[in-house]
Amino acid sequence: MRKLPGITFLVVVATIGFAGCGTSSTSTGSQAQKSAFCGANDAIDKASANVNSDAGFLAVLKTHRPQLDTMKNNLPPGSLGTKARQLVNAAEQAIAQNSTNALNNAPSGGDLDTYCGVDGNGNRLPSYFATGKGTAFCNGFLPIFQAVGNANTPADKLKALVANKAKIAQLATEVSALPSSIQSKASATVSTAQTAIAQNSAAALAQNGNGPAQFVALYCGQNQ
Repeated sequence: MRKLPGITFLVVVATIGFAGCGTSSTSTGSQAQKSAFCGANDAIDKASANVNSDAGFLAVLKTHRPQLDTMKNNLPPGSLGTKARQLVNAAEQAIAQNSTNALNNAPSGGDLDTYCGVDGNGNRLPSYFATGKGTAFCNGFLPIFQAVGNANTPADKLKALVANKAKIAQLATEVSALPSSIQSKASATVSTAQTAIAQNSAAALAQNGNGPAQFVALYCGQNQ
């Protein structure tokens, strides 16, 4: 799930497609619980998809308190449930304090998005999700993607790109060998990075989490 300026909390989302619909009461109950959890997250995620400020994100949380309650009452099993509870608790604390500070140390919700079968904007995961995981291109791309994503300011994002200028140039030579399903996204991602470096400006990177790099990350198996 995408990151907002100053926010590391990633709300999880989603419309869910179930695999293997069992007939036992346990299976039915588990599916209903998953559907409720993911449906609530879907509502929050879709409402925040185009939000690009801390204040705007906090406003979305305030108007979706019932969905936060639904999430808390239908947590996934195991470690996923622990992480989901931490995310919901952080959101509730942010609402109570009228500040997003409580979200700064909350864990990423990417694997919860995957549990729900969606990306960070509430869209179903593409058919190419994780098909490039472990390839040379992805091994080169993901560290750069993460460095830029973890940067707090446009200037820091640009620094991350400049520091990886040679690696980005190498990625540019590998794009033509990628599957057609992701090739255009990868080409646009590399081109954007090289433009930012050449112009010494991070302006081209301001895409509110919806730029082509996010799709390339999905191809590489990272659902953020």
